[in-house]
Amino acid sequence: MLLDWLLTQLPTHGNRALDAGCGSGRHAIVLAERFDRVVAIDISQPLINIARASRSPQNVSYQVCDLMNFADPERFDLVFSSTTLHHVADLDAALLHLRELVRPGGRAVLIDNVARQPGQKMLPGWTPAHWVHVLGAVREFPGDVWRLGWRQAGWQLKFRTGAPWLAHLASDRYLSPQAFERRYAAVFPGARFTDLGFARGLVWDSET
Repeated sequence: MLLDWLLTQLPTHGNRALDAGCGSGRHAIVLAERFDRVVAIDISQPLINIARASRSPQNVSYQVCDLMNFADPERFDLVFSSTTLHHVADLDAALLHLRELVRPGGRAVLIDNVARQPGQKMLPGWTPAHWVHVLGAVREFPGDVWRLGWRQAGWQLKFRTGAPWLAHLASDRYLSPQAFERRYAAVFPGARFTDLGFARGLVWDSET
């Protein structure tokens, strides 16, 4: 669902795109099919290593970098981020920084998890238990083997179920869908929002 929605928000062709929080490059290679150059950044060296080894077309440049330390004076026709921004310490500052990276006439497409409980009731500040992340990593392992090969998929499974990564995820705090739209709209006025089930999607077009 997420990928199908993302494809409908991308131009058929563009010049430069940024994937902020690219992880192992799953979305960077999708952007590479639509843009001449893709810059993909992530704070995790191990995940960047996987991306470079298995998802590295010539027009994608991977960088190990914290979002708030990333700068590019040329800016981008597309600024994209998926399920990353709940990790940042200062969400409002991160959103402002991403907006500043969009060229005039460019677009921002931002996706992040939101908090829900059964019955679609809001549960702000909710963080999943460790077993939820472990189960997700195990569920995705067969697909990772098909895409990455046994060695890289095995390493990724070990990384995603290891104590340091699980401790990092335990610090996450998800916004409710209502809070997501309020906080994001304050930085991206006029943005359009889409319910993606586990997440909310934002599309914002910069004025020329």
